[in-house]
Amino acid sequence: MNLGLLAPLALALGALAIGPILAHLAQQRPSERVPFGAMMLLRRMVKRLEKRRRLKDRALLALRVLALLLAVLAAAQPQLSWPGDPATIGGLGRVVLIVDDSLSMSQRDAGGTLLTRARDHALATLDQLPPGTLVGLVLIGGEARQLTPTLTAETGPIRDALVNLQPSYGRTDLEGGLREARALLTGERGEVLVYTDEAGPTTISEAQGELARLVERGGVVLPRPTRNDPPANLTVLDARYGDGLEGGSVSLRVANYGAEDVEAAVTVGLPDGSEITAFVELPAGGEAEERVTVPPTVPGGVAWARVIDAALEADNTRFFHLPRVGASRVMVVDGDPGSTPVRSEVYFLERALAPWGGARGGVLPQVVAPSGLAALSAEEHQVVFLANVADPSPWAGQLLDFVRGGGGVIFSAGDNLTAERYNEPLRALMPAPLERPRDLIDLTASGGVPLDLPDPSLELFEAFAEEGRQAFRRVTTRRVMGLGAFNETGWTESSQDGVRVLMRFEGGAPALVERRIGRGRVLLWTSTFDLGWGGAPLQAVFLPFTQRLVAYLGGESAGGAVRAEGVVGEVTSLRLPFGGLTLRLTGPDGADVPMETVLGEQTELSFLPRLPGAYSVQVGDEPPVALIAVNTPAEESDVRAPQPLTAAAAAIDPALTERRVRLGPWALGLALTFLLAQSLLARREAS
Repeated sequence: MNLGLLAPLALALGALAIGPILAHLAQQRPSERVPFGAMMLLRRMVKRLEKRRRLKDRALLALRVLALLLAVLAAAQPQLSWPGDPATIGGLGRVVLIVDDSLSMSQRDAGGTLLTRARDHALATLDQLPPGTLVGLVLIGGEARQLTPTLTAETGPIRDALVNLQPSYGRTDLEGGLREARALLTGERGEVLVYTDEAGPTTISEAQGELARLVERGGVVLPRPTRNDPPANLTVLDARYGDGLEGGSVSLRVANYGAEDVEAAVTVGLPDGSEITAFVELPAGGEAEERVTVPPTVPGGVAWARVIDAALEADNTRFFHLPRVGASRVMVVDGDPGSTPVRSEVYFLERALAPWGGARGGVLPQVVAPSGLAALSAEEHQVVFLANVADPSPWAGQLLDFVRGGGGVIFSAGDNLTAERYNEPLRALMPAPLERPRDLIDLTASGGVPLDLPDPSLELFEAFAEEGRQAFRRVTTRRVMGLGAFNETGWTESSQDGVRVLMRFEGGAPALVERRIGRGRVLLWTSTFDLGWGGAPLQAVFLPFTQRLVAYLGGESAGGAVRAEGVVGEVTSLRLPFGGLTLRLTGPDGADVPMETVLGEQTELSFLPRLPGAYSVQVGDEPPVALIAVNTPAEESDVRAPQPLTAAAAAIDPALTERRVRLGPWALGLALTFLLAQSLLARREAS
């Protein structure tokens, strides 16, 4: 309750109160004379009369002074105000209910969630509205949206929407909600009731401009705060992987938005399903950091960090990218390091397999010299690239066992390959006998002979859309490795089966030849993976084609997946460094997520996440080509309300959220009453 004065300078007239006091001081001698002979008796009577008159004058003086002071107070126009709403909600005939269904409204106490309380209050308001009141409903969790296209007197659908209301994971869009309310009122006067917890450091401040516009157009904003007192919430603000002992470590930053110091358990979940728990001391209203050690070998993917907190469980988990830790499932044998990076097959293969590097890309291929084949293990590796390796014959038996057990081997040609070191020692592995390289055009010429379009019915190329298949035509070569006679049953002088040509260059020269052996496969690329014989690495299709080769052979191609981050309720965009693939986006619940794509040599993709968690972009059922870690809005975790909506509304127009009574007429009436009383008292004393 607050007492204010509209004309405070009028109080200066209170100095006139000195007039009656001076007048009474000037009348100290008795005005009535009584003749009497005995002086002693006269003096006693005068004293008795003066005493009796002094008592009557004080009461008269008090009435006169009070009457004057009350008249001065009336001139100052006093006003008494206190928080309150209009006596009858709906008195303007139009009401818009704004209900906050954002993440922070999932806060829970013994009475349920804040959203449940806000919903119940909104339903009670709906029941109390005068008949015929036009009503609208706006939700502000994530992106503000009207649930009623116009104001309506039919409250049944609004009631059903409130009863079935579920919390979202989005931020509080109060600014958008006030804008939607203004649109529903269409410039007419009306009452806007806002049911919100007012959480977030900028929720109210960002909405002040829209709040002012709504008030200027006759809207009466009536806040209905719904919050826990005192606030309490724990959340993981950040989680990042970094190098360190063993397999590295995950650095965590945890916040406590409550009013008490707490000790909390924080658990880190790795992509392989293992979990690591630590404990952290959190000061009231503060933050703390903790570090968790990662095991020496962990598959890459989206990991999570979770704090145990029952006050607001919806924001307990934060998702982050974890690169593959430890040995890669892909081994690349560098047979010709080259004098410069662009003269090395490994340079291009590394960037095709893990274009974003170790920290962001997840899996870097294990690059070794030819002698590194001795460490080949089916337990650690799935695919082996032998890039222009001169003599792999010492490990022929090991490679054969690896393929028979389900592994995949890819040979690429180059100047180092010779028939003598391959045909006999690797006869059980090679799809076809090697001959001398042959030039399709002059090796010093620009350009080359392009690839024919691949067969889309083959498993290797099923994932490529029509545009992606057309991109293979831009892959050219000037020289190929010559192959001896072979057919679909193998070499003409062999009984081996499972040999087929998967791709050819224009004119018929084999480009990619496959051979099945046991549970595994061997592929032979008859050109080079560098720029020595052709220009394949310079084409956009090289990256997805290389990763498709790895996935086709059963390897882990997700190491080269694009990594991105997003926030629930906000459009997430990413660009894939290839085009022409038929993609699908799956959310953390395993369901397909609608997305927009712009196809070209690169693919631009955008979508609106509704749930926190790991999203993946896949080609069919193959390993992901992109991984997105989506988290809840950080501002929703701060459940404190730094600026009440009531104060913001009052700053624009105090009358919106206050009841006021003008005391001036009451003071003037009381002054007149005192004047009348002193007049009667003076007449009585005079008689």
